[in-house]
Amino acid sequence: MAIVAVSSSAILARWARPEPLALAFWRTAGGAAVLGMPAWRAPVRPRGRQWWWLAAAGVALALHFATWLASLRLTSVAASVTLVCSSPLMIALWLWAAGRRPSGRTWAAIGLSFLGVALILAGDAAGGAPPPDGGPGSALAGDLLALAGAACIAVYFVIGDRLRATLPTSVYAGWTYAAAAAVLAPMALVSGVSLVHLDGRAWVAVVATVVGPQLAGHTVLNALLKQLGSITVSLALLLEPFGSSLLAWIFLAELPPLAVVAGAPLVVAGLALQLMANRSSPPAA
Repeated sequence: MAIVAVSSSAILARWARPEPLALAFWRTAGGAAVLGMPAWRAPVRPRGRQWWWLAAAGVALALHFATWLASLRLTSVAASVTLVCSSPLMIALWLWAAGRRPSGRTWAAIGLSFLGVALILAGDAAGGAPPPDGGPGSALAGDLLALAGAACIAVYFVIGDRLRATLPTSVYAGWTYAAAAAVLAPMALVSGVSLVHLDGRAWVAVVATVVGPQLAGHTVLNALLKQLGSITVSLALLLEPFGSSLLAWIFLAELPPLAVVAGAPLVVAGLALQLMANRSSPPAA
């Protein structure tokens, strides 16, 4: 149920076509509203430098949603979701840069996934499908935005791995959602995007996104971490590109481009291999 809920996020954004900054704001603000009371009543509260780390995580989460939702206007659902799910690769490369030497299996996983990413980028650069909304732009630009979203959420996961050692999940998520909403609001104002003047379809997408992907999806997966473990949950999340592609075919009559059909399985296979090779990776939920 949680994977289906998470997979519906891209479909809702593509169906309603709201402004990415508006949908990102209401998604994080809705999550903060739901988790605000548990976070406020929690016996453990952030202290000292933890507030700065929470703010940094909120900025990373805001940029993740802003870039990824924008990518859905330019490239296919399959390409966007596959590339934004490559955050475990970003984390592996960050750990390598920080001095943790990857194993041979991890290098094989990174190489396999980057081969898949290269196929997707090359296919879209060589003449990918026109932007789904019919506006100016290119599929390659959408792919790059999705990769930027993956890098941002990787930062969010790395900070979360540090903070959740001492903070409950509700406290960490509640404050980071609030920080993300606080960052997205002025971004929308500067960009001239209205947060309140949305059409009926956009409001339906906002409510459905908060209830579905945010609560029934990521919140349920976070609750399952203790029962199933981070590796099982992370591997389950790798079904999201396939779930989103299937939902896009059923509800939007959108088939993935040939380059994505060839590259996406390589990306997912590499991510699965990397997760199995490095069991100390931060939870993907």
